[in-house]
Order: sequence, then structure tokens, then C-alpha cells
Amino acid sequence: MEYVRNQYNTLKVRIEEPRKFIQVIAGPRQVGKTTLINQVLRQIGFAYAMEVADGVDAKDTDWIRRVWDSARTAMLFRKEKEYLLVIDEIQKIANWSEAVKKEWDEDTRKGVNLKWCS
Repeated sequence: MEYVRNQYNTLKVRIEEPRKFIQVIAGPRQVGKTTLINQVLRQIGFAYAMEVADGVDAKDTDWIRRVWDSARTAMLFRKEKEYLLVIDEIQKIANWSEAVKKEWDEDTRKGVNLKWCS
């Protein structure tokens, strides 16, 4: 039997609600943040992509844009009404929050139902 954290239900509900907020999972190393998101991903009812920022140059904020563009393309190609992009270990990229906000705001302006979680 797999251990399920108390935060599981909260995160699942927030990911499944209409696109409104960016979801950021934060906490110390090795407490189960990635395990939590993987458990939720197995149970959501829509398409998603999971990327990991390990090994990405810390100064390469353009990597976030490229990953985001790839998620948008997958969403359009599959004709998905909603899509979730998860980027694990994003804190390793300098100024990641500014890059994420830029992409989020662009999708908001264009009406793209691409949700985001890290």
C-alpha cells in the first residue's frame, strides 16, 4: 500500500478546479513533493506533461519558455480542452518565477487553458 500525504486531496482539487492560480509545491528536500505530484497525476482526468529541471543550466530561463511552448503545442495537437504542465526542480533555474509569470500571463490573455504546477 502506498502512503498518501494529507496534501494529496488539496493538490488534486486545486489542479482539477478551473484555471485560476499557479500551484507551487514547496518544502525541504526529500519530504515527498515529487511523490505527491506523481500520485495526483495518476488520478487526474486530463492530459499533462512533466518536465524536470535537473541538469538545466541555472541561467537558461529560456528553457522554461521552450518547455511551455512544447506543452502548448501538445495541447493543440491533441485538441485538449485543458492541459497541465508540471516542472519539477524549477527552483534550480534563476529567476524562474518571472519566466513562469510571463508564460502564465500570455496564456491568460490568449485564453489558453494550460495549468501549471511545480
